[in-house]
Amino acid sequence: MAEVGLTQGGFYAHFKDRDSLVAEATTIAAEQSLCRLVEAAQSAPGHEVEAMLDFYLSPEHRDDLGQGCVLPAITSELSRQAPVVRSAFTDSLKFNLNKLARFMPAQTNKTKQAQAMAFISGMAGAVMLARAIDDPRLSQGLLESVRAQLLAVYGVERA
Repeated sequence: MAEVGLTQGGFYAHFKDRDSLVAEATTIAAEQSLCRLVEAAQSAPGHEVEAMLDFYLSPEHRDDLGQGCVLPAITSELSRQAPVVRSAFTDSLKFNLNKLARFMPAQTNKTKQAQAMAFISGMAGAVMLARAIDDPRLSQGLLESVRAQLLAVYGVERA
């Protein structure tokens, strides 16, 4: 905080309370996580689903605890947070699902939304489990298995 010219008191004065701070931090972290996923999709026109899976289910993303997706890191704790935090997370997730849905292969918006929900849930769950496993081969195998299953579900053929 000293680097940006704030004291701790000055920083916390920007928020109504601790829960407001956590809600804001959760929203920003979720937006940043989605930006990296969308960048992966946009870098591979015609292969968006595969690019997102390759990015998200990579060992580099699994091991990047500081900059990796916030979902595997915090979702298990959100049920115990204040309503304002859960509400901010819910709003952020809805917004991010809408962005993610545009890359899904379904024909209707409703089905694209459903695919986006399953897609992000599968990826986040895989990374959460892969981070918890202390066997590197099993962890990598889990990521590869989920990647292959999601590729098959979304009708993507691997070259």
